[in-house]
Amino acid sequence: MKASLKRELLRFLFVGGIAVLIDGSTYFLFTWFEWLSPSWAKRISFALGAIWAFVMNKYYTFEQKTFRKREPPLFVLVYAAGWFFNSVTHDLVLHLFSIKLFAFLVATGVSTCTNFVGQKWIVFRLGKVES
Repeated sequence: MKASLKRELLRFLFVGGIAVLIDGSTYFLFTWFEWLSPSWAKRISFALGAIWAFVMNKYYTFEQKTFRKREPPLFVLVYAAGWFFNSVTHDLVLHLFSIKLFAFLVATGVSTCTNFVGQKWIVFRLGKVES
């Protein structure tokens, strides 16, 4: 594996770990106090983690120092796909196993993979190609 790809992957996992903490703590707070259903708690907590992830992955993971107008909409599209896979996976696993933590972790794993690929090769790569 190329050193730059390895560095980006490690940074992505670090940033993602914090995003998961934001996601997970918000999710469990909403469900523990029964402020929202598990499905809606997951959707909102995922969005909060996504905001953190955009900023940190742009500037830290993929080292994009300039703002390009196309990055936010592309990020939203990639994260919307990740959100869809995350939500569907969460609800399916929760339905099959009735274990919230397991559903959360499986859904997070699925969206982590789709988000890295989308950000690396769609959102922030395009920024590096342009001048």
